[in-house]
Amino acid sequence: MSQVIYIEACGTNYEIGRRIGRCLKDKLIHHNNDRQAFFRKISKTHHFPLNKIVQGSETLISKHFPQYLSELRGLANGSSIPLRDVLLLGNEETILNSAQNRCTTFAYAGAESVVLGHNEDWEAGYEDKLYVVRATPREGAAFLSLAYLGCLGGSSVALNEHGVAFSGNSILEGSQTGIPKNIILRSQIEAKNIKEFEGLATFKPRAVPNHSMAIDRKGDIVSIEVGLKQQSVCYTSGKYVHTNHPTHKKMIQLETGSMENSIARYTTAKKLISNNPLDDKLAKEILRNHEKKPDTICIHPQTEGYSHHRTVASAVVNLSELSLSVTLGNPCRSRYEKFYL
Repeated sequence: MSQVIYIEACGTNYEIGRRIGRCLKDKLIHHNNDRQAFFRKISKTHHFPLNKIVQGSETLISKHFPQYLSELRGLANGSSIPLRDVLLLGNEETILNSAQNRCTTFAYAGAESVVLGHNEDWEAGYEDKLYVVRATPREGAAFLSLAYLGCLGGSSVALNEHGVAFSGNSILEGSQTGIPKNIILRSQIEAKNIKEFEGLATFKPRAVPNHSMAIDRKGDIVSIEVGLKQQSVCYTSGKYVHTNHPTHKKMIQLETGSMENSIARYTTAKKLISNNPLDDKLAKEILRNHEKKPDTICIHPQTEGYSHHRTVASAVVNLSELSLSVTLGNPCRSRYEKFYL
């Protein structure tokens, strides 16, 4: 199994991006060559306007989040990859324009710790395309995050110095001209509390739908489902589960796809959280679960119906100690490596 790449970065947004780019340069160049060829194929087959996506993204990010455009420039310069390509890497979900069954997220407050767990499910091969970064910006919150190559912190799982941890799940389909999902996720790292997190997660205009869930040290939880236009916010505490189908009453009607797999994973995770002690061990037991085959929480590429998808990474945040435990690939086959903020 691949070893987790760990990066420490500090300074301005540009300096943090450049540090990440330099540390990941070889992997980023290889990944970028592969993805750009894929994007060109998609563009040619489906007449998808890649230049329009780049121009629209750069204009909107510059207007609303100039600090993250600076971070992206640093990433591009540090890795010797054109900024245009970096912008496209961060728009992969916009280009694919669909919400497939992937990712399971939950959070709970136990007797000894507050925990967030997440399985990152994507295309097989991406288990070697993630990294962990511990960043201390000159301005903004210090954070620890599991993120994708070519993307800034926050693109998978993150926790910050204010004791807010979050992750999310793809929901619904569609795309539009808007801020890329990964930039909105980067902004969510700045949340001082879950109310502020709500304001960041519901930013408009957004390029794609998404679900974000955050938990704080007190065990208060916010679940935010956003479509291209609509949005819904749910506050709760203690425990919560989300997969890839809308669960908020206002949003359920927007789902048009087949959600059997998502519902199966949701039901399994909810049952395990409801019927077991909310301790540190439970999170990893849930993330390694193989009930309801082929609709398992821990997805293997050979599983029927998932020949091209798998669990590419698994993460557990312990807010009580400000730690992030990560394993790449299927969590049932490897050990978690722990990092501290």
